Amino acid sequence: MSNSVIVSKLEQTLTPESFKVTPFERPKQGERMEFEVNLVAESLDKMKKRATVEPNLPSWGTFSITCDEGGALGGDDTAPPPLGYLASGIAFCLLTHLSSFIRAKKLKIDNLRIEQRMKFSTSLVTEAEKDADLHGNCDGLETYVIVESSESEENIRELIKVSEQSCMALQAIVNQTPQSTKLFINGTAAS
Repeated sequence: MSNSVIVSKLEQTLTPESFKVTPFERPKQGERMEFEVNLVAESLDKMKKRATVEPNLPSWGTFSITCDEGGALGGDDTAPPPLGYLASGIAFCLLTHLSSFIRAKKLKIDNLRIEQRMKFSTSLVTEAEKDADLHGNCDGLETYVIVESSESEENIRELIKVSEQSCMALQAIVNQTPQSTKLFINGTAAS
């Protein structure tokens, strides 16, 4: 897999079997825009996984994304690990909001980048620990926004504040997000 494509755009649309993709509805003036990102993920060989991901937004494509784990977890290190995508997704989403705000306010920004550190901890499952109290945690997110600009510090601080508040990926980490898991066995929903 080391020579294969890790991310590719697909021509077909996503067709999950366990739920119906919600059609996008344009918000009315003053309403919040609601959309979803849907995906189907599957295990491949060893620790490799592939996801087909598609927002329900018009003019947004469907992509195939592959991930892997390093050798310590039984992977081949042929693609970024799942948490690498999570961290990148947060940084990419924040950069999108920063860039949008910069354009909207016509700010003079010469260079902009994010450096980020996410800290995680987990209990790894082994046969000897199968009854252990297992918990995975995100123990922290440090984001460094590096800006080169002639704008005032006040304008830059407002840029960061508004962008952090509107970044959905960042807000999913810093706020409690409703979550549910539903089980399907052999094509039937388990009770």
